[in-house]
Amino acid sequence: MGNDPIVSDGGATSYYQIPEGATELNDLIEAKGMGFALGNIFKACYRMGEKDGAGIDYDLNKIIFFANRLKNFAKVHGRLP
Repeated sequence: MGNDPIVSDGGATSYYQIPEGATELNDLIEAKGMGFALGNIFKACYRMGEKDGAGIDYDLNKIIFFANRLKNFAKVHGRLP
């Protein structure tokens, strides 16, 4: 996070490229420099409804919880953690 925005015309853009050697979500989270909250949102989106013993509501609630934390942090600090 914190990189300069990349100009896009709506087509394929470098920020969608998978980093070399990435084999799991944690590799992507680390490559993008995601913090704990954003990483949890990303994981919940990816596994939506597939976690044993937890339905879609579990993942949606997790996304909302962490999104609200990020929103509040950004409101106070003017940036993401």
